[in-house]
Amino acid sequence: MSSLERGGWPLIVMGMHRSGTSLVTRILRAAGVEMGADANVHDESDFFRELNKEIFRAGHADWDWPLALVPALEDEALCSRLVEHLHEACRSKEARAFAGRRFGRVDLAGRSDPWGWKDPRNTCTLPLWLRVFPHARVVNVYRDGVDVAASLVVRERKRVGRLANAVRSSRCLVPKRAFELWTEYMETTLRVTEALAPMRIQDVRYERLVAKPLESIRELLAFAGRGIAPDELAKLVAAIETHPRAHAREDAEWTHLRSEVSSHPLMQRLEYGKRP
Repeated sequence: MSSLERGGWPLIVMGMHRSGTSLVTRILRAAGVEMGADANVHDESDFFRELNKEIFRAGHADWDWPLALVPALEDEALCSRLVEHLHEACRSKEARAFAGRRFGRVDLAGRSDPWGWKDPRNTCTLPLWLRVFPHARVVNVYRDGVDVAASLVVRERKRVGRLANAVRSSRCLVPKRAFELWTEYMETTLRVTEALAPMRIQDVRYERLVAKPLESIRELLAFAGRGIAPDELAKLVAAIETHPRAHAREDAEWTHLRSEVSSHPLMQRLEYGKRP
């Protein structure tokens, strides 16, 4: 029995938007990790996503302007109040939505089965969640910054037709700005995980996951303390092998961006500076 199964503490899945966090969450769910009965089409628990949004609002931040949260997390009085609120929420009746229960009290901190949740916002709110769940483990998913920017821009440009679209990001209509957002998430990732012991964090490189799904899945599930039947493992591998591998288009807009950012410290550090 793994330490995760003994302790029941959560797996917190984080990573920049459009980096493959949903794919990783589906793998965990297939292996029996409860990732929320209230998950939406993006495999995000509504319960935890709304709590993360509350934290962002407390710092006057949003998913595409996350750095506004930094000074808020340096305010210990505010952080203490937020942690207390999160503790209470995870013991409240609202937590029943995550657990899939209609009645009865739910205490997520007391769960004995493997569970967790995914939300890219976890990248920024992780310091608070680690105070709520001090033994949590972290799954960090990352991907080529130019490919992330391309995916964001394609998505956001499709949304421009609705002037009042509440989720549209004007920042991510421009390739370079979308790339800058990726750098903000990655810099935050490095900052919030630097103190974690190696056994408490699993980095998942999207490109390796889709290129070597069998090895990557086995590593992820070993970290999660979960086994999986051979036939289910084969299904996951087959699904990933047919998973879209979208890269930035090779037109002038994207070749220029890749050339411009290839020497960026983060691109170099993560070995994305040059195409393999």
